[in-house]
This record gives sequence, structure tokens and C-alpha cells, in this order.
Amino acid sequence: MKSKRVDDHILMLLAIKPPGKLVELDHILEKVGRNSGSSREEIISTLKDLIKQGLVMMRENKYSITEEGRRKAWSLVYDPDMVLSYRLVLLARFYYPKISGLILPFLKNRPVSVVKVFSDENDPINKIKPIFSRYKKAKPKIYNFINTRDDLMRYVDMHAIDFIPYVHKLNQNHPDWLVIDIDAGEAIKNAGSLGFNLIKEVTKETYIIMNDILNLNPCIKFSGSRGFQIWVSFIKPLGNFDDYRKSISVIRDLVENSIKGKIDDLKEKYGSLISEPLTTSTVAKKEKRKNQILLDPSSMKEEGDVRAPWSMHHKTGLVSVPVHFSNLEKFTPDNARVEIVVENHEYLQEAFHLEPSDPSKLIKYLGKGGLLKFIS
Repeated sequence: MKSKRVDDHILMLLAIKPPGKLVELDHILEKVGRNSGSSREEIISTLKDLIKQGLVMMRENKYSITEEGRRKAWSLVYDPDMVLSYRLVLLARFYYPKISGLILPFLKNRPVSVVKVFSDENDPINKIKPIFSRYKKAKPKIYNFINTRDDLMRYVDMHAIDFIPYVHKLNQNHPDWLVIDIDAGEAIKNAGSLGFNLIKEVTKETYIIMNDILNLNPCIKFSGSRGFQIWVSFIKPLGNFDDYRKSISVIRDLVENSIKGKIDDLKEKYGSLISEPLTTSTVAKKEKRKNQILLDPSSMKEEGDVRAPWSMHHKTGLVSVPVHFSNLEKFTPDNARVEIVVENHEYLQEAFHLEPSDPSKLIKYLGKGGLLKFIS
């Protein structure tokens, strides 16, 4: 008896290939047989049916998907019975051509780490095997550079869906951006929507401190998973990598001081999720900060990298999307689905204009020793 899903598995496999790519029968038999449990005879019979329906074409004894077949495959992109890595790559194929002009400014002229996704051999339906590629091991290192739309799509053709640029250009001794990764400990992450709202509270507080107290021009983006990032660029470098890390400690101290004045209200709202101190900028073992929210300075180093605005997150398939400060409180991860981001990209791009900031106020707080001298 023919598997009722073998046709869908064939369409998904062919849909993730580059347009016009011809696929050998043996490859289809191997992958679809593994994914659907179908026999050789079932797969070949189904291929014939798909050709009759105009969903697949055959040339030179090889197979490719038609545009109608690609549309049918797209309807399966959130189907949990389909191979997870295929669904992610299909999302990337739909998404990146439409927003390439938005992500490329954050990738150009610097090394880019990429995450390629493939199927987990033991559980291809539910799990992926991510491959994190920073550079090819050679002397000198061979980095990934993505400067054009064609470059971007060439990496998508290789199953790259997540783009994580270095925070600096080659041989540069300072980052181009100050990036604060706001990430919660496990106890807060595991608290569902209540924990997510608490992360948003700290993100809001951090933004206000940076905007109102330090006179910076911060931009917020969703991480693509469960946190947020705040980015700033400067009219002149703040200093070296160490100065950027210290500045995040300064900002964290300002945030924590502000939170202290609101701690009773936060406890009433979030109960046992609130610990004191609530925030930290010390990247300690996860167990030690499970009840805290980390303002993470880790990317502020040589060869430090950070997920680009507009990149998909390889674990969730959600977009690391810009968020207007005015929309932060009502933001949910559903707002980061690729089709929603594509639909709203013109409005969303207004949230991430990295207008260069004057760092003089922040430098005063840093002081000569790079520590908070001006707060009791």
C-alpha cells in the first residue's frame, strides 16, 4: 500500500534544491525512503503520479520540482510530519531573496559565521544536525564573506540559514557595534510567557537607560529564540574590545540601580521569578545565574560574532527581527515568523536605523579605570 505522505516527502526534498536543479533517482530513493519508510516501488510510482499532476518534471532521467510543485511544498512548511531541516531550508529559500537588501549591510566586508542545517540521521523528522562554520582551517584562515545577494543565496543553496557576522572587520582592534545580548537564566526561560515578559521588562529598562541617561541611539531586535539584543553604533570608536565589554558592565549597573527602585512592583508582578540582583554582566556557569538576566558582553572580543538583524535562527526558524520600542511590550515570538516579517518588513526596518551615537556620556561613566565611579 502506497504511503499517503510519500508524495509530500518527495516534494519537500525537491523544493529545497536550487531552482532548476536536477536530482538523481538514487538520491530521491535514499532520502524519501528514509524519511517516509516507503519502498522503491512506492517512490517510483509516486514520482510518475507527480509528473502527471505537473508538480514534478523529468529531464535526462533526473527530476526537478515545478513552480506549482514548489507552491504545494510551501503549504507543508509548518507540517510537523515533514523533515525539520527541509522545512527550515524551505523557509530560508522563501525568505532571504525578499529581505537580502536588509541583511546585507550587516554582513558586508567582514567575516561571517554561518550555520548550515542537515537532517539528524536518527530522527530526521524532529531534529536537525547544525554545522557551525566560522572559517576554513588553513594558513591564513579562509573566512566566509557575503557581500552580494548572489553570495547570500549561494550559502542558502548549501543549507546555510543563520548568518552571524563578526562584530569587527579583519585586522580591526575594536567592534563596529556595541551589542548587548539580553538572555535569561533557565528558571526565567522555563517560566513561559511570564518569564518572557520579565525579559522584556529588563530590555525596556536597558533601552531607557541607554537612550535617556547615556544619550545613545539604541536599537532593539529579537534574538530569534527567547531573548533580545540592543545595538548601538558610535560616531567614533569607544576604545578597544575591553572598553566595549566594560561599557556593558557600566550599563548593567545603571540598569540594576534603576530596577532596585521598582523591585516591589516587580515582585508583585512576577513573584518568585524576581531575585536580587536581578541582572548580571558576569558570564558565570548557567547554574549560578539561573534566576538572573544576563546582559552579555561575550561578543565584544576579537572574532566575536553576533546574529545579524534579519537572520533566521537555526533552532527556531524565527527571524532575529527588529522591534520598535513602542511595540516591545506586545511583541511575541509569533511576530518573528518569516512570512509575517516579509509582510511587514518596510515598517520593521524603521526600528533598526543605527544612527551613530556620541559616546561622551558613556565614556564619563566608564572613567579612567573603566568602572562605575559615579554611582554610589
